Amino acid sequence: MLKKEYLLAQITELAKKFAYLIKRKSEGDDITLLANGYYRELNVSAEWLMNAECDDIMQRIGDWQLVELLVKMIIEDVRFEHNLLMIQKAQTLLFMVQELDRTYSFERIELQEKISELLKK
Repeated sequence: MLKKEYLLAQITELAKKFAYLIKRKSEGDDITLLANGYYRELNVSAEWLMNAECDDIMQRIGDWQLVELLVKMIIEDVRFEHNLLMIQKAQTLLFMVQELDRTYSFERIELQEKISELLKK
């Protein structure tokens, strides 16, 4: 039970930080340092993400809710905006999350549509 409570607190805290990251990005600020800090909290780095396989990412993160947040961060990270391989990796990770959590999520559908739009560019 303690592990579950810790995980929920971590997810909540990272979700708040992600919202702040989006706000800063919309204001035109450079979010690279913020994103790096959030990646560190997940025990990954932008460089590691570029080279890692999706299965390795899932294993290192360990929780599908945190992986879903990671996908959102990848999509918003300006370093990956035009990196088709990273956008495809984010899409694969999102599919893997969907397999683990089969509940219907409007947010996940919206995220999938955003990824599809990025892949069309």
